[in-house]
Amino acid sequence: MKRLISAGLLFVFVVTAYISSYFYIKKTCDETIELVRLCEENYKDGKNAYETAEKIDEVWVQKEKTLSFFVNHDRIDEVELELSSLLLYSRTKDEILFYENIETLKMLLSQIKEDSMINAHAIF
Repeated sequence: MKRLISAGLLFVFVVTAYISSYFYIKKTCDETIELVRLCEENYKDGKNAYETAEKIDEVWVQKEKTLSFFVNHDRIDEVELELSSLLLYSRTKDEILFYENIETLKMLLSQIKEDSMINAHAIF
């Protein structure tokens, strides 16, 4: 009976950790994607997109440590690389590189969010 209770508690802990990690990842990615869209709008309108890019970088640095428990480090490194490029391209007038970088960043964040979704493959 003790083993059954221990197994039940362990199961509840694993499910709770999985669900909480999903919501943390989803919230972080949604927040970052929203800031990326704001940066894109600022660039289109001729406003200072660099300040928004800095804010995105600050948010990502704050959330990165916790995300590294749940997300593959290669994915986090790819996002960091794109963020550093975004800081550079947000100051230039080369629209093609800026928009290409923005789309890549949105795609990477969406992939991280989709990879954390609850499905049978993720559970087993």
